[in-house]
Amino acid sequence: MIDRFPEPARSQLRAACEGGRTRPEWCFAEGRAHLAYWAPYRGADPVLVWQFDPGPDPEAAAALLRRSLQEMGVAKTIHDISLEPGLTPAADRAVAHQALIGAGFVMEVERLLLAWAAGGDLPDDLPDDRGRLTYRPARRMDPSEVIDLLVRISEGSLDHDTRTEVARVGAEHEARWVYDDLVNRKAGPDWFVIGYLDDYPVGLVAPDDRSIAYIGVVPEHRGQGYVDDLLARGTRTLAEAGVERVIAGTDVGNVPTAAAFLRAGYSETGRLFRYYWRAP
Repeated sequence: MIDRFPEPARSQLRAACEGGRTRPEWCFAEGRAHLAYWAPYRGADPVLVWQFDPGPDPEAAAALLRRSLQEMGVAKTIHDISLEPGLTPAADRAVAHQALIGAGFVMEVERLLLAWAAGGDLPDDLPDDRGRLTYRPARRMDPSEVIDLLVRISEGSLDHDTRTEVARVGAEHEARWVYDDLVNRKAGPDWFVIGYLDDYPVGLVAPDDRSIAYIGVVPEHRGQGYVDDLLARGTRTLAEAGVERVIAGTDVGNVPTAAAFLRAGYSETGRLFRYYWRAP
């Protein structure tokens, strides 16, 4: 089935198969429509409709989506459409948008896509680390401690995915999923850290090989600027590892986190429109 995908999707799918993130039986093609399912790490359930090319016919693409969902038997999946600022899926990705809606997907959240880029004098370009926090590598800690912290961070979260999944499956289940995702990302062994004020955990930041994958502060320490400390730590970690362009994303409605990225020197590069399908 992978051979029916055009390049560069074919090569990307083969690489993802080798990494355990997709499988040949997760790939579907019919006429000029193609799609695959993707898992965040080897052994995880597929969560994303990936490499979706609807072709010219939205009804045929919707039929392929419905058939793939039935054969995969997933309870929930998402598909992301990324666009430059000012563009919208309905107007600028009309076939894909119509196919997704026709297959029962709902566009639930719009996200800011952000990037920080190194300039000529790297230390002067980095966000300031004010030295208020000390850090401990999360991978060296008991997983239950980190999961407990993620549960606390989920309280009152403005992130759409977090709120939705906590309501659907509970805070602990969602925190365990996030923990498994973060510890399986490509990253240095000590990049994923928890920030402490004295001996009290304030929050955490988890960079992966080129992005800020996760950042969060416990409710009782929000509004005190600790997100800036954590973001500075994550950005500096990646920059000092040689990453010249650090990417990130946050919901448009998550105004405090978006403001923190802008304060740290990130700029908006586009918008991501996230479509969800959930089994009845």
